[in-house]
This record gives sequence, C-alpha cells and structure tokens, in this order.
Amino acid sequence: MIWRRLQAWVLGLVGATEILAFPAVLVPQSSMATIHDWLGVGEMPRAPVFDSLMRRVAFTYGLHGVALLFIASDVVRYRPLVVLTAVGYLASGLAFIAIDVANGMPWWWVANIGGCCLLIGVVLLALMAVERNTGEKAK
Repeated sequence: MIWRRLQAWVLGLVGATEILAFPAVLVPQSSMATIHDWLGVGEMPRAPVFDSLMRRVAFTYGLHGVALLFIASDVVRYRPLVVLTAVGYLASGLAFIAIDVANGMPWWWVANIGGCCLLIGVVLLALMAVERNTGEKAK
C-alpha cells in the first residue's frame, strides 16, 4: 500500500503545482514581459500569436494538473493513466530538453523543465515497479 500512496502523493504534488498555472491566463502582458526579462531569456515577443500561445499553455498546464489530481485519487483504478502519465513525462522530458538545447536556453531552464519531467516519469515508473515486485494486491 505504501507504494500506491507514494504514487498518489507524487501525482497529487505535481497536479497541485500545475494548477498554479491557471492564474497566468489572466496575467497582464506587461507583467509577463517583466517576468520574461527577469528570467533573462531575451525580450518577450509582443505579438498576438505569442500572447495567445502563452495563455493557452498556462490553461493547459492547469487543466492537466486537475487531471493528475483526479488520477491520484485512485491509482489502482486509473493504473493505465498512471502508466501513460509516467511514460508521457519521460517523453516530454526528452523532447523539452532537445527543444530547449536547440533554442540555446540556459542550463538551469533545461534542467528545470526537462529534468523535472524526466524525474517525475522515472519516479512514477520506479514506484510502480517496486509495487509490482513486492506483490501488492489490488484493493
């Protein structure tokens, strides 16, 4: 049971963190530009397409967080979604690292976004492997 609780805890923590992206949908463009400048990743484009994509990404992250909390509520019942989530985080981590390196992002950005995704995927897969190897029975 401990391995399932840990899976639920990881999914819940990541989900709660991703939900924090929802307010960014409403952040004024001037505040986004200030944050962008503070991060030191160049001047933020002032175009409708960029603004639209940034807000859509924030909304999508928040919605994904809601889905993770739902999955965390019963990791046995939603086992296929737990596996999909773990594999998805691994694939996302690799893709994000490749994209960020190709775009010349700072190392801390690459490690934070891509590295965290890889870590989440590995942790979830490891917890499921330990659960399987310890012979835990479904509820």
